[in-house]
Amino acid sequence: MNSTKDIPMTEEKKDIDPNESGSAHVTHMSDIPQVNSDAEGPRTVEQYSRREDKVGGVRLQVLNILMIVAFGILSLYLLFGTFRTNEGYTEMRAATDKYIVCQQAASDMQAASDYLTDQVRTFAVTGDREAVARYFEEVNVTKRRDNALSSMHEYLSDSDAESHLADALKYSTELMDREYYAMAVTAYARGYDLNDFPEAVRSVDVPEAVIGLPAAEQSQMARNLVFDEVYQDYKARIAESTDDCIGDLVDQTRLQQLSAADSLLSILRSQHIVIGLLLVLSLSIVFLTTFLLIRPLSSCVGHIRQKQPLPMDGAYELRFLAQTYNTMFDQVMRTQDALSYEASHDALTGLFNRSFFDSIRKKMDESSIAMILIDVDKFKTVNDTYGHSTGDHVLISVAEILRGSFRTEDYVCRIGGDEFAVIMVHADSNLRGLLMSKIAAANAKLAHPADGLPVVSLSVGVAFGDRENPGEDIFKDADKALYRVKEGGRCGIDFY
Repeated sequence: MNSTKDIPMTEEKKDIDPNESGSAHVTHMSDIPQVNSDAEGPRTVEQYSRREDKVGGVRLQVLNILMIVAFGILSLYLLFGTFRTNEGYTEMRAATDKYIVCQQAASDMQAASDYLTDQVRTFAVTGDREAVARYFEEVNVTKRRDNALSSMHEYLSDSDAESHLADALKYSTELMDREYYAMAVTAYARGYDLNDFPEAVRSVDVPEAVIGLPAAEQSQMARNLVFDEVYQDYKARIAESTDDCIGDLVDQTRLQQLSAADSLLSILRSQHIVIGLLLVLSLSIVFLTTFLLIRPLSSCVGHIRQKQPLPMDGAYELRFLAQTYNTMFDQVMRTQDALSYEASHDALTGLFNRSFFDSIRKKMDESSIAMILIDVDKFKTVNDTYGHSTGDHVLISVAEILRGSFRTEDYVCRIGGDEFAVIMVHADSNLRGLLMSKIAAANAKLAHPADGLPVVSLSVGVAFGDRENPGEDIFKDADKALYRVKEGGRCGIDFY
């Protein structure tokens, strides 16, 4: 375990290592790739512009202006035709919507009347008082008949259709008196208390002669009231009135729709010519776009994926961009490694930074690692006494010692001002002794600093993935161990 090369890099680590160059870790400032600008230095916009005459090709700007003018003329004409079409469609739609609403109103009138008939007949035959409740719910709450006439009045006021529907409501209302009487007689026949019925039934004047009849005769009388020819005649009048209403609606709607359809047909014929011209123009755009843009762009994508210079093909603008890209390509590639390094490393020490540490923790299997948290003891005193420049040199010294104390596949990070962390991969609690010796050696080096640096020491807390009785996550458990070291006098190591 003393060797720094005895554990190979794991596949998981390769997947999450931000350095794509293939090296295990780059953790020192001297490893940052340097950008080598060419002898000319970065080119300016003016330098690129001086090369325009050498590019060649058809200018998209000119083609664009011509297409805009052509499209503008045709679109204005089409827009005018569309406006006229919308007017015709709106007229036809209004007629259709009016028909639908009014036809539904007529249907509701008939349905409500039939529903009342069904409920009063059910009560007369079976004595089911729920039928009475449903009857009066329709009359007083749902009110489909009244609502139907209101809808008809809103759309077709003073029309023949409204007059027919009003007749249907009048016949249905007249029939209700007969239905109330039938309910009252049925209540007497069934021995119900009239006080339990709605006011319309209680107020029915039933002759004493009828009240004195046997229950069977009373029941038969009630059934006759809702099934005889008089009742059927009223029902026929209601149906006839609603049918006449729907017939008027159909005739009126047909006339309106025919007028709107003739207008729409005339407009559509003129628009066919405009659409044909637009189709020709669109096909021309597709052809030009394919040969001046799409095909050259596809070629450029392939060259970019293969990290090759772009071909000088297509429209003038693409040729100019390709020329500019080719000039800048080398410069961009040279800066890529430097940017990748800076995103994941601490600028002062060259160790991995907190962002990298947080991201890699989420991807590690905690059961096979050791989490090591390290604080530089009394580092604030160093800064206050010797200044921040000296403090920075102390942190660099600590970073160099930690880097040399662990394997290349371990992650050595600076996660705060004087806070460091190490994630040891393929580590278990059998490494306690080795870690104790490493930290003792590190503290021994810091106790005898070179270059006149002040003496500092390290407090270290460790939590292994295979620890017994884990408290929280491995980071918090390691932090608890570090806290015990600080409470115990610092300059040491403890394990959770």
